[in-house]
Amino acid sequence: MDVPGAAPDLSQRFPRKLALLALACALLATALWCGCASTVTPPSEPPDPVQVYLLSTGRHAGVLLPCGDGRTVEYGYGDWSWYALGKTDWWRAPATVLWPTQGTLGRRYVLDADLAAMSHSYGGGTLEELHVSRSSADRLLARLDAKFAAGGEPHFNELFDMSFVKHEAGFWMFHDCHDEVAEWLRELDCSVRWAPIRTGLRVEHGER
Repeated sequence: MDVPGAAPDLSQRFPRKLALLALACALLATALWCGCASTVTPPSEPPDPVQVYLLSTGRHAGVLLPCGDGRTVEYGYGDWSWYALGKTDWWRAPATVLWPTQGTLGRRYVLDADLAAMSHSYGGGTLEELHVSRSSADRLLARLDAKFAAGGEPHFNELFDMSFVKHEAGFWMFHDCHDEVAEWLRELDCSVRWAPIRTGLRVEHGER
């Protein structure tokens, strides 16, 4: 029963909002405390080596694989609304990372000659070279091509100059682009240091 003139009981009126705010603060605190860049170590002396690239823009990561036809393909992973639909308003960011959202797989092609002329500066980020076995690179490319083909009609976003399809893995702070790319790098026989929340990927070349 409400008493005239009495102050509203916010803890009862907005219990769900308070709980969500507390959860958001806890998750963000965890991210700040635990987040770190994972070290990537390429395989040592891979058989029949080919060159692939790890793309890093600070907030995003991707992998570039040779197609064998004079082109290189970039694959990336992210949030569907953010990347495919271009809904990049700042206030959407918390909801994008605090709980799982629809994931997306992005793809674009670049000519090998154009890539070589970019001098390791590409797509708003930097490229780091990794030498891996041709067979592992071919397997990963075939798997990602098949997953992209199974994702439905691609949606092209001019802002990112990429085509996107939906990905079954939900995107959030515990599985973002760095985590997905880390899985791809392991398929290329790279070792990737574990981290509870990754904020980046850094290549560390061993003795060659």
